[in-house]
Amino acid sequence: MKRLSVEICVCTKCVMNGAMDIIEAVEGLKKLKTQLRLNSQVDIVTRSFCSGADVCPLVCVNGERMEHSNSETVMAKIISLTSKDVK
Repeated sequence: MKRLSVEICVCTKCVMNGAMDIIEAVEGLKKLKTQLRLNSQVDIVTRSFCSGADVCPLVCVNGERMEHSNSETVMAKIISLTSKDVK
């Protein structure tokens, strides 16, 4: 099973710009993984790593930075990475 790492910055600026919504969306995806036939383990890591820079909210999916992200763009990235394994 493939593992995906989703790092979400939780500095004050990222939280004010929607980081908590992204966390909730990814958690919801983890709960629906059987129904969506996702063959991946999604690990969520929260930490402050953007230092309040003008990129908020900042998310890294498998090391790829996603600046000014939102729930939809993060979910689309996760699904695109997991769907590559489905035949």
